[in-house]
Amino acid sequence: MRVLKHIMAAAIIVVTATVLAGASETPKEHEKAQTDADQVAAPAEPAQPKSKRKGGKKPIAEHARDVAPINTDATVERIIGKDQESAPKKKKTSHKKKKASHATEAHAADSHSTAIPVDAEEAVKRLLEGNRRYIAGKNSSSHRTAQRRAEVAKGQHPFAVIVGCSDSRVPPEILFDQGMGDLFVVRSAGNVIDDIAIGSIEYAVEHLGVQLVMVLGHERCGAVDATLKGGAVGGKLKSVVDAIKPAVEKAKAKAETSPRCDLLCSSVKSNARMVAEKLRKASPVLTDPVENGLLRVIGAYYELDSGLVSLTYKPVL
Repeated sequence: MRVLKHIMAAAIIVVTATVLAGASETPKEHEKAQTDADQVAAPAEPAQPKSKRKGGKKPIAEHARDVAPINTDATVERIIGKDQESAPKKKKTSHKKKKASHATEAHAADSHSTAIPVDAEEAVKRLLEGNRRYIAGKNSSSHRTAQRRAEVAKGQHPFAVIVGCSDSRVPPEILFDQGMGDLFVVRSAGNVIDDIAIGSIEYAVEHLGVQLVMVLGHERCGAVDATLKGGAVGGKLKSVVDAIKPAVEKAKAKAETSPRCDLLCSSVKSNARMVAEKLRKASPVLTDPVENGLLRVIGAYYELDSGLVSLTYKPVL
């Protein structure tokens, strides 16, 4: 019996201790336990977007909804025009224009004979008037424009041939105040001519309809001066001196000098006359129109200091 009493007393003590332990649980622990239980029982809420939590950028999908769609047709129209089919059409038109351009050029190449030629007296007048403008510093630029370049690209119709010296101080287009397509120029040292030069002049007369040839000598010509002084000359320059020598000998024989025109000046004028006379008899292409009054060959002299051009040989004017 004593043993049974002891067992029952021990059981009562254990139960009492358990009850007291449950009563001593803190409110915080109870609250935590309740929260954990609620979280287990309730479904998990979806996580908020990262951008809303930390102030970052919007997701790509959400950002795309805020951008206005690009109107591709409007953009193309703004850049290349309203008609998007215009590119192929331009190619076709360009091809036609190219054909027409070739046809025009071919016609222009044959149109030299159809141009109205300028007679010799009018040509001389134009040259001298241009020279006066050059001296006065009133040069014209009407024939040195892009428009003039386009015009002469289709064909040339010069109104005069100038046979001049290669001297850099005597450019015919400048001292006669002319432009592109106005003058047909042949230049060599001492305005000496050979078969190639004569052939070039024949082309201008026969195919371009030129009716005036001017042989232009100039003050203090180096080639004539070398011939006048004599002495040994090397290389091919000897052929130039040999061609000028007859004119120098004539000038010496005539001794036509003055304070304004010394022996060198007289020799230059004599050389221009000699070349002009040679051209008048050079070939039937030149001789026939000279005899028929359709071609004039004259000589002239250019003063370096004053810029003046004066006629020194004019057999038919």
